[in-house]
Amino acid sequence: MLPSPKLPLLPDGHLILVALDNELPLPKLLATDPNGRRAIIGVGKINAAYHTLKAITELKPRLLINFGTAGALSDGLGEFVEVGRVVQRDIDLRPMGFPLGTTPYDPISGVLELTGSGVTCGSGDDFVDSPPELPCDIVDMELYAIAKVAAKEGVALRAFKYISDRADDSASVDWKESLTKAADCFLSRLPHLSLRSHC
Repeated sequence: MLPSPKLPLLPDGHLILVALDNELPLPKLLATDPNGRRAIIGVGKINAAYHTLKAITELKPRLLINFGTAGALSDGLGEFVEVGRVVQRDIDLRPMGFPLGTTPYDPISGVLELTGSGVTCGSGDDFVDSPPELPCDIVDMELYAIAKVAAKEGVALRAFKYISDRADDSASVDWKESLTKAADCFLSRLPHLSLRSHC
């Protein structure tokens, strides 16, 4: 008897966004979900914004799923979290009278709300090895850009992060060592993420 084919775990119209191929290798994704769609958006906010917009324009997803690694600043987080809100931790125009993390003269300028998970991610174009000034629970380098493009384009977004390090002086070593575990953790959680209601 032939084995039954794997059924798709993700809804139609989904697209997973990852910064790097080794955060979610395509063969691993397809072994879990044969219809899994993934786009590589690169490192940092500029690359993430450009490739997210390009993916939305070309592929027209109804749901974006960002997965990646993140450094943890708050205690008590598990190894896998859903992001509830995202801030831009590295934009600082306080000398001009604007609050830290705010983009001046922009209608989408500060905190971006995703879900009610309670976890705040701070995105910025630096690899964090000490706590940033803007309060947040975890840190990455892409999510704020993804969320802003998604908001402007009217596309639903969910974001999930594997906690790869403690954003301290051993963060770069810990991050490299966590990549294989990160992908496996995400794929093991995929059947339980309740994503279909977004499409």
